[in-house]
Amino acid sequence: MTEKIKALVEKKSVKLIMSCRLQVYQDRQMEALSFFQGCECNLLSTDLCLSKTEKQSIAEFYLKTNASDISDLYDMFDCFPLLCQLYSKNPKLNIVNFFTNPFTVYKEEIDKLQTEGAHAKYCALALCVMFNNQLKEEWLTEDVDENIKTIIKNTYEACKVLEGTSRLVLRDELDSLTHTFIRKDGEFYRTIHDKLFDFLAFYFGSVMIYYLIKFANSRFIRERFSFERKSKNDEFKIIVPTRYQQGYINRMVDDWSKGKVQYVFCNINMVNCIFRQQFLLHIQSLAISQQKQLASSYDIDDKSTPLIQCCFIGDIDLVKWCIQHCISNVNHCRDTDGVSPLYIACQEGYTEVVQMLINNKADINKCIDNGASPLFIACQEGHTEVVQMLINNKADINKCNDEEISPMYIACQNGHTEVVQMLINNKADINKCSDTGASPLYSACWKGHTEVVKMLINKKADINKCKDTGESPLYVACQEGHTEVVQMLINNKADINKCRDSGASPIFIACYKGHAEIVEFLLKHKADCNLKWKDFHH
Repeated sequence: MTEKIKALVEKKSVKLIMSCRLQVYQDRQMEALSFFQGCECNLLSTDLCLSKTEKQSIAEFYLKTNASDISDLYDMFDCFPLLCQLYSKNPKLNIVNFFTNPFTVYKEEIDKLQTEGAHAKYCALALCVMFNNQLKEEWLTEDVDENIKTIIKNTYEACKVLEGTSRLVLRDELDSLTHTFIRKDGEFYRTIHDKLFDFLAFYFGSVMIYYLIKFANSRFIRERFSFERKSKNDEFKIIVPTRYQQGYINRMVDDWSKGKVQYVFCNINMVNCIFRQQFLLHIQSLAISQQKQLASSYDIDDKSTPLIQCCFIGDIDLVKWCIQHCISNVNHCRDTDGVSPLYIACQEGYTEVVQMLINNKADINKCIDNGASPLFIACQEGHTEVVQMLINNKADINKCNDEEISPMYIACQNGHTEVVQMLINNKADINKCSDTGASPLYSACWKGHTEVVKMLINKKADINKCKDTGESPLYVACQEGHTEVVQMLINNKADINKCRDSGASPIFIACYKGHAEIVEFLLKHKADCNLKWKDFHH
């Protein structure tokens, strides 16, 4: 799917816009979605943040005449527009206190529910947290399975709700909280805003952490608890006290045994090597039969194995443990895309992991569903050491993906000069074209990778090899405005008047795109500016 999205974006006729919170964008897992990082608009940055005038307009829209009461408080929180909206839903609150410390105000409101005996209302909010902001109405009105019953029963206990209280009471309490805390979203009850859920999760994490660790939704376990606070963006992370850490690890192992492999290894704590060591020590303390059962398990959604997940993390000790207890998974692939452990390790550039997998008979040419091999992905990402390791172990150097894109082509397209040189040294086909007829030289010219273009020309790459639509390397370099590449091609006798099938010439496209320096250079080298074209659609 990632490759398909990249291909769409590179056509430049598609604009892909994603919105997320800053901490999500800065998360390590976003690195795998590099196509989202071409242009970043940080709405909290100095250049793009709301001005004083804009904040004043927002305050007046939501707060009417009360807006002037908080004119000195506009800059206290990044989420100022949200605070205005939240206050407008609950105007009985003290406005200055709310905008000075909104979450303290909410904490006092929730504390009051408990102290004044509104245990069912308090429990209703706790259940929203327990089910990770996806509380189904039917769980409160219809027969439910034993797992849901157990969660509700234990939440009753944590919130001091009498056992036997009808679940319909909780539904009524949730309805009474609409517009202040809760909204109805189809069949689900959710908080009125994600930021408010962050606060509720943090609040209940501080007062009923034992129950949350034991019974909360597995995604909540994965995302909300941390063994350490790393930055100010973690203000609503629930820090796990030492006395609850073993219980947290036990819960992860329990999720793992139920087939939630992704949730376990994508846990936010897994980026911490000290946590990984602690986690590994625990699973090594289990009975050998249980260790083998865990190592040989599959994720219930995509059938990925613990080994695949550990290869993504790159922890050599975890990888070693997986292989030791289930070597048959070395070549097991994920259902959704055919990704193997070796492919993931090559993608991430983990040389030690790659070597361990090869030593344990990983299939070095095992391709994913789109035909990309481990060598292909290593060349795409520019992992030089991994590429050399794969070549040394007889990887198929010309193995193409389903679009006939070769490792050489993708390395040229991405400008990885060391990888290109390595492939050339090992006799990779420098003229192997994709299914559109584009050659490695064409892709390097398209992206403007001057050094790669020079290397290919020096190795006698076909300088006039055109795509199926007739576009030559010179044409695409003129189109993209890569002046130095254009000069290099012409100096090496590229056909200056070679037209695409529509009849458009290199000088035509340079004029059309407004690349004056290239036009001047083409004219100097006797380009024909009077060529006719049949039909031009670009």
